[in-house]
Amino acid sequence: MVLSHAPGVLIHLRESPGCSELAPPPPSISTPGLGMNLTLVGKRLCWSDALFYCRDYHWDLLTLRGPVEQEIVDHLVARAPFPLTSHLWVGLRRSIQGSSWFWMSGDPMDFAQWDEASQESSPCGGISSSERSTWRQRFCGEHLNFICFTGPTEGGKMVRFYSTTRVKPTCKN
Repeated sequence: MVLSHAPGVLIHLRESPGCSELAPPPPSISTPGLGMNLTLVGKRLCWSDALFYCRDYHWDLLTLRGPVEQEIVDHLVARAPFPLTSHLWVGLRRSIQGSSWFWMSGDPMDFAQWDEASQESSPCGGISSSERSTWRQRFCGEHLNFICFTGPTEGGKMVRFYSTTRVKPTCKN
């Protein structure tokens, strides 16, 4: 079920057909921007679970490719109708060897807004929910809200493939 909250903003309430014993979906707020739909999810998950959630229900964890997208995200976060964690997961990941960062979507890392004071050595990256346009390294096991995106980027074709050994929950009626 989708409820209109304000012009250009949707609040999603997902129903699971045939799975009545599952918990209700978390609250979320969405906004269109630059050829995709951004969804801020009210659920709190560790980084890897947030990645799987976005890939199961949307497309992927958010990729920020420039200052215009960062501004759209800042505006979305400021309008959240539910309490947020201090940071939000996005699709930022650091390589196992070294200090280079990459987007899980495969997009190039041409834009960055790192907080220079962030000295943690975690391979997961998030954005601040209270300091506009600020990225920080976070402990991957931390349970945070997160931002997903849906829809292809303008002028490009997206191919979705990933592999996992994770077992998905099943409904038993």
